[in-house]
Amino acid sequence: MPPYTRLTTVAAVVALLVGSVALPAIAVSEPRDEPAETNPPVQVYASETLDISSARLSGGGTVGNASTTFVPVGGGESFTVDPPNADFDGVTPGAYYAENDSDVRADVRVTRPEVSTLELRDERTVDVTDGQTNPEDLNRLTILAQYNFDDADRLDITVVGPSGDEVATDRITTSGERIVVDLGTPTPGTYTVTAVGSNIDAGNATTTVRVRGEVATATPTATPTATSTATPTATPTATATPTATPTATPTATPTATPTATASPTPFPGTTLDDGPGFGVVAALLALLAVALLGRR
Repeated sequence: MPPYTRLTTVAAVVALLVGSVALPAIAVSEPRDEPAETNPPVQVYASETLDISSARLSGGGTVGNASTTFVPVGGGESFTVDPPNADFDGVTPGAYYAENDSDVRADVRVTRPEVSTLELRDERTVDVTDGQTNPEDLNRLTILAQYNFDDADRLDITVVGPSGDEVATDRITTSGERIVVDLGTPTPGTYTVTAVGSNIDAGNATTTVRVRGEVATATPTATPTATSTATPTATPTATATPTATPTATPTATPTATPTATASPTPFPGTTLDDGPGFGVVAALLALLAVALLGRR
């Protein structure tokens, strides 16, 4: 066999072997800071925040650090970002070109992030996604997730128990990966499992599994209402208002007006007064009267 023939055969075998070996899936344990592929159109995910300043433009050059407006190819609502910290939260998926580019070919493609599968299996490997199982079969819960942005971000897994408390957490870094979380001794009720991108939070999914059994309903301990011993309010005994005994108004005893003692009518020409000659005159009159009586 000629040397070049042998070389060609070896090359073909190597190519066949390489082609038959499955390449490992990309695993991202932390959200990316910038796109790994910078040729246009650069793929980003809705709700992702990353540095696209080094992304190449279809018309030449790079996006750069200056504020850049992207316009939908074919028309629609544009958006503006700060390239070193480009926030694609709320951006409608689709193809966009940079307004400052020299052409209208797509420079960025915004993809809708999606968790297509979130599957739960109990210890018997029975699928209990949105189903139910017995407590003894769920000490360990197996979770499988498939999602389309494992080249850009991981999935954070959270398990919340019936009481509303977080009972387990973990992460999935490759689409199709299975993880097992320990639930200890599960209590009857519903367990909720949530998968969400640590940066790409628009990529998320939630499912549940119900543990059979009687759910204990907490009987509220009634706080005894303090029975206040009411101190009876004494009804005041009405104090009888004494009927006022009318004070007899004394009938005024009329004061007797003394009968005036008649003053002796003086003889004519005689003035009745208390002057100094009154006694002399009286004596003379008395003597005269006695004399007259004696003569009779």
